[in-house]
Amino acid sequence: MKCLTFAATLASLCAALGAARADITVLDNDKTLEVDCAKDPQVGLAGNHITLTLKGICAMILVDGNEATIRGSAAAVRINGNHNTATLDAADQVAIYGNDNTVTVQKPIKAKKVQISSPGSRNKVTRPK
Repeated sequence: MKCLTFAATLASLCAALGAARADITVLDNDKTLEVDCAKDPQVGLAGNHITLTLKGICAMILVDGNEATIRGSAAAVRINGNHNTATLDAADQVAIYGNDNTVTVQKPIKAKKVQISSPGSRNKVTRPK
């Protein structure tokens, strides 16, 4: 039941924040960028082969592209693409709908426990201990 509630909450959050409404949306391929989450709290990645480093804690990261590398912290992360790697210092909610993604979360931000949903296939998830 918790997964359904979490999934529904995250889905509605993602719908509200979709890539078109992100503060920063990256459509190009082969980009490297650093985002200051205090200035741009919502980031959408639609391109492929993007390296993203977050400064501070973002509200939402949405990954629709493939083979992205994300480092930093975000309250909510949704990965729809494939073959992405997210190394998160902190996150409260993570949803992995794509396939063959690798996600590591060190700790929650405000939640008691990081909520992770991974309906995709062959995803590798490392949760906080």
